[in-house]
Amino acid sequence: MGTRRDRLREAAALQEQIREQHGEDADTVMAQLLAGRAGAGRAESTYRRAMARNQGLRFRASDLNLPQQVLDPEETVFEVAVGAQRSDTFPLLIVTDRRVLHVMDRLRGWTVLEEAPAAAITGAELEERLLSGRLRVHVREGRGLTMKVAERNRSQEVVDLLQHLAAGGAPPG
Repeated sequence: MGTRRDRLREAAALQEQIREQHGEDADTVMAQLLAGRAGAGRAESTYRRAMARNQGLRFRASDLNLPQQVLDPEETVFEVAVGAQRSDTFPLLIVTDRRVLHVMDRLRGWTVLEEAPAAAITGAELEERLLSGRLRVHVREGRGLTMKVAERNRSQEVVDLLQHLAAGGAPPG
């Protein structure tokens, strides 16, 4: 096995090759490769598939280690909404079979800003603002989760899923 520098060069070359072959779909292809690799647990593979649905959005998230840092290995990720840029990163709202998490990449890795158990979710809404919007998740007791969003279509899909689950609907399969 080569040195760390050699492995990084090989990874960069592979990434460039995928970008040349797949163009705009390169990020989706790389996410699918990560999700399907041996050793990827349920949380990681379902997170990568959910994140791939945000493919056309203009954002960058260094999320290679996110599943290991904030998700339980056996959690199933249903959906991910990308928030509006904050500082130099984009926060995420992650909907799983167990909870809803509002996370953000900080200097020491991904941090859970807010979370609520799935059973406590009573609904969600997308508030329209002049230049952006707010995705609000309502909970039975206490303060809900709120994330500022720039992209409304994908955010609305996440709101629709949360409404469906809160009404007792079956999780996506």
